[in-house]
Amino acid sequence: MIDRVGRAAAVLGLATMMAGCRAPAGAPGASNGPPGAGSAAAPIAAEPLDRTWERDPGKVLSPGEPAPNFEGIAHTGMRVRLSSFQPARVVVYFYDADRAPGATSEARGFRDAWLRFSGKLGMVLGISSDDRISHRDFATEERLPFLLVADEGHAIARAFGVPIQGGREKPVTFIVGPDGKIERVYTEVDPDKQADQVVEALSSK
Repeated sequence: MIDRVGRAAAVLGLATMMAGCRAPAGAPGASNGPPGAGSAAAPIAAEPLDRTWERDPGKVLSPGEPAPNFEGIAHTGMRVRLSSFQPARVVVYFYDADRAPGATSEARGFRDAWLRFSGKLGMVLGISSDDRISHRDFATEERLPFLLVADEGHAIARAFGVPIQGGREKPVTFIVGPDGKIERVYTEVDPDKQADQVVEALSSK
C-alpha cells in the first residue's frame, strides 16, 4: 500500500495543475515573467485571493445548499479553488490540528483509501487553521496524496458554518457534488471510520 500511495503522492502536483490550480506569484517555482525571462526580471506582486465567497450562514451547511467556492493556498504552495476540481465530486474535511491524534488517524484513512476514490472523486481537501508550513510538514511526514489548505483566519470554516472550538475547527466533513452543491455532511466524525464512510457514500452514487 505504501508504494501505491507513494506513486499517487508523486503525481499530486501534476493533478493539481491539471485541475486548474496556479501558484501565487513570487512563490517558489512560480514564473514572474514571460517565457525565457532571466532572473533579473522584476518580481510581480502576488495577486490577492478572491474573497467574494466569504459569508457566515450561522449554521453548518446542509445537503442541497451550494458550497462556498472558496480559494486558498495549499501545502504545496499552489492556489486552489473548490470549483477547479469539478465537475467531479470533492471531499472537504475540517479538522482541529496537524498531528493531533484524531486528525492524524483521519488523514491516514483518506491516504490509505486514495486509490479506492479513483474515478469517484476529484480531490480531497483537508482544512484547518494551521499555516501552510505546518501543513507541508504534516503532509510530507504522512505521505498524503491530497491537499491541505491553510485557513488561519477561519474564513473557510465560517463559510461552511463549521463551529470553532478553542480556536480550532470542529471536525466536520462535506461531500460536494458535481453541481457545486453539498451532497452529504458528517457532523459527528469518527476519525478511524470517516474515509470508509465516504467511500461507501461515493460508491452508492
